[in-house]
Amino acid sequence: MAVAGDDDFGSLDDSAILQAYEDYEQSQDEEGGGGGSVATTSSDGKAEDASGSGINMKSGIKIIIQHEEQGTGSSNNVKTGEQSTLADWIYEENNTIITESVRGVRSKYINTSDLQMQEWCEQQMIYNIGAKMGMIPQLITDEGAVVPVKEIQLTTPAMKAGTEVHKKKDLEVNSYVNVAVSTHGDSFALKLLNTIQHIKHLVMGASCIREVTIFSMPFDYGFMMMGIVDELRMNEHEELELVEVKTRSNRFKPLSKAQVRTHNLQAMVYKQIIDDLTSGVVDGNVVLEKMRLDPKHVLDEKVLEHARALDVAGNTLGDIMTTMLDQFRFLPRVSSMVVEYYPSDKDKAYKELLSSRRVDFDEAWLKKRLETHFGFWRGEREVSGVDIEELWKCNMCQFVDACHWRKRKNDECVKKMNQKK
Repeated sequence: MAVAGDDDFGSLDDSAILQAYEDYEQSQDEEGGGGGSVATTSSDGKAEDASGSGINMKSGIKIIIQHEEQGTGSSNNVKTGEQSTLADWIYEENNTIITESVRGVRSKYINTSDLQMQEWCEQQMIYNIGAKMGMIPQLITDEGAVVPVKEIQLTTPAMKAGTEVHKKKDLEVNSYVNVAVSTHGDSFALKLLNTIQHIKHLVMGASCIREVTIFSMPFDYGFMMMGIVDELRMNEHEELELVEVKTRSNRFKPLSKAQVRTHNLQAMVYKQIIDDLTSGVVDGNVVLEKMRLDPKHVLDEKVLEHARALDVAGNTLGDIMTTMLDQFRFLPRVSSMVVEYYPSDKDKAYKELLSSRRVDFDEAWLKKRLETHFGFWRGEREVSGVDIEELWKCNMCQFVDACHWRKRKNDECVKKMNQKK
């Protein structure tokens, strides 16, 4: 994906930003080739063979887009001395354009995965999304030159390991067949059909459903949020339980407070979204408007074929949305949340549960965190980095040499020291 050159951000117009954003959004589903896939499961939740005729459609659909990784080259070398005015100006402009472009494309809706990254480090989130849109952050070398960050990994080994565990757990209950689509409206309709099948499956007595697309506008704060829940299941009391799956590269090291806080935020956001859906407060037309999709869009015949197999009436995207929202009314509110941890260092990792812990829903804390994060997206404050007690995160960040947050804090310290002289 080429939005602009590494140092040519000035010519990036709104349409290019939007297209890059839409490409990035589609890439979030899964790694792989273009098109979609229909999941099939048996009544007991085991995966069936999706090849051949007479497929029993019982689960989901995915749209998969793959993007190339950006950049190769030598390691970064940050200038430690006094920087030239021109270099500073170029560096600041680069950061401003990346930040405002990412903020602009997120003006309609936010992915829950982005919110999780924002809780971990907001500055890192900006650089990650920007890089996936083709906007590479820059750094100032010892010689005073402004150069792009090299060797950016859009998908890190840890992310690949986590994706693999999620995929294998998904395939324990689902299998997929390809469905070719050509429009964003058809792609989203397939996601809705996926969710419809999942909910029907759970209502009919399945032990669990996995990879469920959900969305709402939590607490009416003005932002539509979308995510994919790892697992929903009915517990022994016939109550709805939400399960989030996380992987760990070090199975013996205790979780940090930052990890617990980030995982808790994601689980609570998912619970709030599902509770909004089950209580019927989500407006389908508003959701489609936020996603820049037309509810009157007439779906492709290939999509309608799968809709008819589910006894879903109508032929427009709005019709599918209405049916999906109606299906959620058959589910109760989420009564409990669990985070499960699996190792990421071996082939059968997805079968070895290391530990699990329950998350207590704290509405006041959740509202406070969302208000803080949404404040950035509204343009009410500048981008923020990590707190001083969590600077250890920077040691694991590929953007540390270019980090605008660290440079700003360093400049503030230098200024204070000079004032004391």
